[in-house]
Amino acid sequence: GEAVARETMLPGAVLTRVARSHIRVGTFQFFAARGDAEAIRMLADHVIARHYPEAAEAGRPHAALLDAVLEAQARLVAQWILIGFIHGVMNTDNTSVAGETIDFGPCAFMDLYHPHKVYSSIDHMGRYAFGRQPGIMQWNLAQLAQCLLPVMGDDQDAAVAEAQSLIDGFPSRFETAL
Repeated sequence: GEAVARETMLPGAVLTRVARSHIRVGTFQFFAARGDAEAIRMLADHVIARHYPEAAEAGRPHAALLDAVLEAQARLVAQWILIGFIHGVMNTDNTSVAGETIDFGPCAFMDLYHPHKVYSSIDHMGRYAFGRQPGIMQWNLAQLAQCLLPVMGDDQDAAVAEAQSLIDGFPSRFETAL
């Protein structure tokens, strides 16, 4: 490729990212921050149709979507732990609702077990350390749950209770997936 101006002139390249979906928790947060419940509903319905069609048959499809994403992510993070993978920057915009690993630039595999190991040069506090990945994923999914609340039913107290129950179940799902 052609040279690209960075700190110095460097060789350029094209990187193509491939995934079943590039919809992330952060995508839902964008619409939630704008208070756009209709956009959240449309996005959630698209994710259901594309990735979790069984949720469409549930009595509460948006709660079923949250449940399915929780299950997929619990299995994914368990796989990371089993092979010593450190994602590096597990923010909500790097958390796919399809249950796939995306945007893992500062990632690495550990040669020796160290639960506090980080690979991101900006993670000075160890937020995304190897051993913290399950808890961070649970936090990210709590953010998804918060975004979905407006479309989980008219009774918001019931929606909050249901979402909280699902989020609270993440650790046991993760442990089962190990």
